[in-house]
Parts: sequence; C-alpha cells; structure tokens
Amino acid sequence: MPVNPEAIGVFGLFATVMCFGLEQLGVGVEGADHEKMTRSLGYIAIFFGGFTQLFTSVCMYLFTIAGDNSIYLGTIFGFFGMFWVLVGFFFIKGGDKKVMAHFFLCGLILALAFTYMAFQKGLVWPLGIDLVVIDILLFVLIPGWYTGKPIFTKIAGLCNVIIGLISLFLLFPALGI
Repeated sequence: MPVNPEAIGVFGLFATVMCFGLEQLGVGVEGADHEKMTRSLGYIAIFFGGFTQLFTSVCMYLFTIAGDNSIYLGTIFGFFGMFWVLVGFFFIKGGDKKVMAHFFLCGLILALAFTYMAFQKGLVWPLGIDLVVIDILLFVLIPGWYTGKPIFTKIAGLCNVIIGLISLFLLFPALGI
C-alpha cells in the first residue's frame, strides 16, 4: 500500500504561507536586506510551496491515494504547486505586478471552483474553510498588486497565517497525529 503523500504537500503549504504571512505582517523584517529577503521567499515558494505540492499531486494521480477524491485533491495540489513555482520565479526574477494580479484573478476563479466542490463533497472542515481563506487571499492580492497599498499586504499576510494555522488540521491527520 502506498504511503499517503498529503503530509509533504500540506507541510510545504504550511511552511510557505507562514513564511510569506509573517514577512507580509512585518514580523522580523526590520533592518533586513529587502533584495535578499525577496529572493529567499522565492526559493521557499519554489521548493516548499511548489515542488512538495507538485510531488503530492503526481502521487495522487498515479496511486489514487485518496480514493474517489484523488483527482480532485491532485488537481488542487497541482494548481497550487504551479502557483507557488510561478510566484517563486517572480520573487527571484521580477516581472510586472499587474500581470501577476491578472494571474491571481484567474487563480481566484479556479480556487472558487475548488471551494464549491469541497462544500459539495462535504469536505467543509478543514479543507473547505482553508479554501475560503485562500479565496479571500487571492481576492486581496489583486488590488494589492495593482495599487501597492500596504493595507492589502497586511490583510494578505493575515490570510496567509490563517491558512497556515488551518492547514495544521490537514497536516496532523496526514501524519497520523
């Protein structure tokens, strides 16, 4: 029987959103080298947010670990894995923030569909609620990246921390805790 890969994917999500959230809230960043911090966040996004969730997605598709929900969960992990790879490359290489805001809009539309399906499948807690907060995050990131107003960054940071905390309720059962 294959091992459930959800733990590595959810751990990657937890680590990534907590790092991004704490940085967005300004925790421990006073006097930091902004360029190095941005690059570090990019690497975290690619390796922890991206690769771990892509690995989990592939395992979900190949081994149908989650039974009837394998394709659904594999698609969620796959989308957010690619999402974090793209965000990571943006933080490392730069680019146009307004184009990224457009991408967040596309992501929001897909995340809303994921959220709807979670509630339809009865996966309300913790997955459905986590997806609701992700929807709010993506909704806030759109004007945040268009306008650059700090209030949006703070709200996004709070959303990321909440996503991380809710994700613990996904992580612990996957670890058998």
